[in-house]
Order: sequence, then structure tokens, then C-alpha cells
Amino acid sequence: MSSALEKFGKFGIEFKRPDANHVELPADITLLSSEQLAELFTKLTAWADYIASDLVLAQIAERESLRNKTVAENRLLNSKMGTAVRGERITLVKAQVSIDDAVLALEQKYEEKYAYRKLVEMLLGNYERDLTLVSREITRRSNDQRALRKDYGI
Repeated sequence: MSSALEKFGKFGIEFKRPDANHVELPADITLLSSEQLAELFTKLTAWADYIASDLVLAQIAERESLRNKTVAENRLLNSKMGTAVRGERITLVKAQVSIDDAVLALEQKYEEKYAYRKLVEMLLGNYERDLTLVSREITRRSNDQRALRKDYGI
């Protein structure tokens, strides 16, 4: 994963955390001024972009972790199987591999990466939902202003 980040760094792209703290919508966004609404939209966009990049990094880390576990399992299977055997012996060896301490540790790491990715997905979904709400409010206000200009010739 670090090699991917290094390649992005060569392009001058960094995944910087937004300066502002996490953004929460007020109970009623219609009470915000247009300036406050625009500021909220900007902050939400910055966080959504940052979290989207973190989601990609989490997906890469999860995939790498799963691959490490699979490789370890396959190596153990190969070393324990020796010459080709069939039937109950294969089942026994697979069971032994699945409870091997190294495999269990890799499984735990994978599960942690999976859980982190799921949480990041949820957080990104929340920010995208909030962005949609704010965007709709901005659009509503723009349409209201256009209607006023049309009605009053402004």
C-alpha cells in the first residue's frame, strides 16, 4: 500500500485531513444564512473527499491482509500435505491449518481491516447524505431567488 501512496506523492497528491473538525448538520439547515450554508457545504465536501480516499486505502489494506492470510494458509497446506493425499487427510490438514496460530493471527488482522473498512464506508455514506441535504437546500434557495427575480423583474 505504501508504494501506491509514494506514487501519488510523486504526482504531488497527498491525502490531507481537512483543517476543520468533523462536521455535523444543525437540526434545521434552513435557518442557516447562505454564507453559513456555503461554508458547511465546503467543509462537508472536504471531509467526504478525505474519507473517500481513506476508504480506498482501507480497501487496499483489507485486500493485502486477506492475501497475506491466503498465502500463509496455502504455504501451510503445502507443507503439511507432502505427497498428494485424498479424502479425510485433506480435511484434517485443512482443519489444522485453520487453527494454526499464525493463520489465526492473520485472520484477526484481516477482520480488523474489514471492520475498519465497513466503518469508513458508513462514515462516507453519512457525509454523502449530508452533502445531498445541503446541496438540495442550496438549490432550493437558488430556485426561490430566480422565482423572485422573475416575479418582480429583479
